[in-house]
Amino acid sequence: MTANNTSNKDIVISAIGFNSPYGTEIDNYFCQNESENKNLIIEDHDPQKFLKPKGQRFLNKATLVYGNVAFHAINNRDLKSKIDETPERIGLYDGTELSNLEDCFIFDLTAKNQGPDRVSPMKAPSTIANAAASQMAIQAGIKGPNFSVCAGMAGSLQALDIATLHLKQGITDYGVIASTEIRNYYQESIRRGNESHHRNISPELGIAMVLERRETLILEGKKPLATIKKIHSETHTEDLPIEAFLFQNISNMADQYSFDTVIFSGGTSTINEKVFEEVLKKNGLNMSVIYPETLFGDNDNAGGMLGIAYGIAIFEGKNVYKTDKENILVLSSDKTGTVILTVIEKA
Repeated sequence: MTANNTSNKDIVISAIGFNSPYGTEIDNYFCQNESENKNLIIEDHDPQKFLKPKGQRFLNKATLVYGNVAFHAINNRDLKSKIDETPERIGLYDGTELSNLEDCFIFDLTAKNQGPDRVSPMKAPSTIANAAASQMAIQAGIKGPNFSVCAGMAGSLQALDIATLHLKQGITDYGVIASTEIRNYYQESIRRGNESHHRNISPELGIAMVLERRETLILEGKKPLATIKKIHSETHTEDLPIEAFLFQNISNMADQYSFDTVIFSGGTSTINEKVFEEVLKKNGLNMSVIYPETLFGDNDNAGGMLGIAYGIAIFEGKNVYKTDKENILVLSSDKTGTVILTVIEKA
């Protein structure tokens, strides 16, 4: 049995915002050559000059890149008039895990060693977990829900899930979800102590998506990039090897939706890829498993959303991978046990 019925109530992806050392066109990022010089750092966090300059010097890079890509997605969807008319109907979601950790540490260390009078109160916002979404709400005049989702490598898809839920419940009309990868000394230390990180680290990047109900897009004569057919989250325990646990969940999804491509993006270090693919094949699931992070490096936060964008590129024929199916499964996994699966449907 497959569930591919199209409904005007379906939640769709209508726009993408992006920034990386390779520019703001995500297709260019996906087409980067292995032999190219791998610049890891975003030099211009606001190339389109979306952000108001006042107060920027007190905000950290993660917050600034979040704001830029969120504005980029809003601009690509022409949402400004909607924000002006009904600011309470737009939600902001940050799928970035502890992006302000380094700022918190430096803030506290300075206060402890040099005294509280040596810390600028203007730096305090960068120590708040919800700084990015809250600052974006202030800059854009958005008054709907705004918060951060801390779910490790599954964070961006969890944020997408909550935005989808708000749309289905009628709480919002548009959801702007963004996730960032900003490099710092803490990540480097963690990676040095974690032998399972067998890939290079990804460049810094920010990715945002606008979600809405299909009906609002149709009214404007526009076509979605993809439809979110299903998002399902599970918690893995030690009772079952992670590869077998993933097979069970993928099998359940395959009973409902027809797909032959699995994009594993975000948390691939949690599995043995060879064992994972053998388990799928042994149990009759002849799937092509794609690991975008093999090309682009490991992501700590944005892997899931980047995987969805990669799936959209496959649907649009902008990728070496092909599928005759209408659906692709995108999967992220975190070491804490969070596993999240998302089925996207071709527009």
